[in-house]
Amino acid sequence: MNPSDIRARYQQQVDRIESNRAYSDHAKRVLLAKAWTAAAGQLEKVRQGELAELATRRDQLNRKMFGSTTTSDPATVLARRDAADRAASIDNPRIAANTLARANRDGDHTLAQAVAAHANNWGWTDVVDQYAANTPGFTEAAQEWNDLPGTGDDFWETKHGMQFLLTKPTGIDRLSDVQAHALADEDMEVA
Repeated sequence: MNPSDIRARYQQQVDRIESNRAYSDHAKRVLLAKAWTAAAGQLEKVRQGELAELATRRDQLNRKMFGSTTTSDPATVLARRDAADRAASIDNPRIAANTLARANRDGDHTLAQAVAAHANNWGWTDVVDQYAANTPGFTEAAQEWNDLPGTGDDFWETKHGMQFLLTKPTGIDRLSDVQAHALADEDMEVA
């Protein structure tokens, strides 16, 4: 269910509750709180799902650009670790570029990936560009990575979160979220 469907269903519930003359004012408040709590929970679940999908796609792209996209045998895993350790010891972009050129010349794709990943972490764009020039699909994956919204970006996360906020209806609109949840937990027999 998407956010607009959740909001539409929530609004229908609110309208039914508010127009029902059989409920006392307190019962209406409890039912409104229950409807708001349920809809807000559904919206949060959708929001978390979107964030998880985004994180999964970022991970897939990162592996496509700098890592393994297949399950590796133990020898490959050891080779990747060794290459990553060798790349991690590089502290200069010139040395990284030379190591990358040597790895490309020798056909050592594992070392080339490790050096490129290390260079990317340090912001050595010339080295990353050198890697991209010799790696099919890298540029497209990098472009998609750059086009994805940024988790970890406070502005984006706030803007994204705002899309999933749900206004409380009149009758419980002055309650805090904690108070609304407590009201929703009340037994209808008491109300």
